[in-house]
Amino acid sequence: MAWTQAYDIISALKKKFGLENEFFTITKVWAKETGIDGIDVIGYKDGTIFAKTQSSVAVYEFNLRKKEIIRKLNQYVGKSTIKDIKVKIV
Repeated sequence: MAWTQAYDIISALKKKFGLENEFFTITKVWAKETGIDGIDVIGYKDGTIFAKTQSSVAVYEFNLRKKEIIRKLNQYVGKSTIKDIKVKIV
């Protein structure tokens, strides 16, 4: 029986659940760069950020600035990995 290193297991789980290094960078600078209260990041996978809010006004304001926000967040990540942001009203 072959042993699997903990690092490999953790890396696989982080990738499966969208918790790669970019996710932590995004969550750290999200509020500063969006400037919109009430929208919280809940996930990141394959270049798409998933967020939630309770405010339709926040979604409207966000959609007006979406391209600008993606550009700013990509500057923090260091490459153009973020392609889309989906905000869901809960």
